[in-house]
Amino acid sequence: MSRPYIVDIVETDGTVSKELKGISSQSGRFLISQDLAAAPFPEDRFKAFPDIKMDIGSKITLYRAPVIKIKDGKRSKEVRSWTKTVGELFTEQKIELGKDDRVNFASDTDLENGMEIAITRVAITNIDEKEPIDFAITKKEDKTLDEGKTRIEVAGVAGVRTKTYQVRREDGEEVSRKLINSAITTPPVTEILIIGTKPVITVRCNYNETVIAAALKYSVNANTICNLMMKESNGHATSVSGGGYKGLFQYEDGFWADVSRKAGYGGASVFDPTAQIFTTAWAWSHGLSGRW
Repeated sequence: MSRPYIVDIVETDGTVSKELKGISSQSGRFLISQDLAAAPFPEDRFKAFPDIKMDIGSKITLYRAPVIKIKDGKRSKEVRSWTKTVGELFTEQKIELGKDDRVNFASDTDLENGMEIAITRVAITNIDEKEPIDFAITKKEDKTLDEGKTRIEVAGVAGVRTKTYQVRREDGEEVSRKLINSAITTPPVTEILIIGTKPVITVRCNYNETVIAAALKYSVNANTICNLMMKESNGHATSVSGGGYKGLFQYEDGFWADVSRKAGYGGASVFDPTAQIFTTAWAWSHGLSGRW
């Protein structure tokens, strides 16, 4: 059965914004207020006189619940609540805070209608970034490997340095990062490169092996010795010129006696190819190349 009702809407500041009159067959203060276009919210509070159960019509006072705006990270919403403090509101709304999260009001702050509460969600995490470490190269000479040739004895392997950063994100956006550790997690492996130093003869020559041995001993160029030999005697150990010059490199007797003795071949025949080759290599390495 329909009954007459009056609905007074009391705003959060205590003022009556509307007085609505009408007939409703609904039961309950919320439904009657809705029937009279008061647009009630579930959180609103009501008083009625006389009691609606008397079924004779009533005056209903609708008290609007305070409206609070909450910005939680990147999400925003409006809630209506009769709680007294920010902390009580969070409990009611089941809003949990992380230990690093920030709120623009303390938890014991009294709520006010229209208050805007901002929660900044803070995440602090550690992340690892890896960067390569170049390997070193150690070169070793090998007298058994031809000059100009190389081989890798141990392959180099790049290492890894791991840098750990403490990253702070607010509402999902990175705002800072701090290096908190840097360590070599994979040491590099040094490459060992073998460099051939065995002389290689690429010109006309005689007594090649002897020339190579002498070039190695005195660190002279084997091809230089060969070219000199071919120029002076065309590679003939017993060659004698009209001026008294003898052997592969055309020595005078006096010069031969002096230089061969210093080279460790004193008393050797000027026609001995081994003695001449080693003596000449010694002389070349001791600044006597201008003799030829």
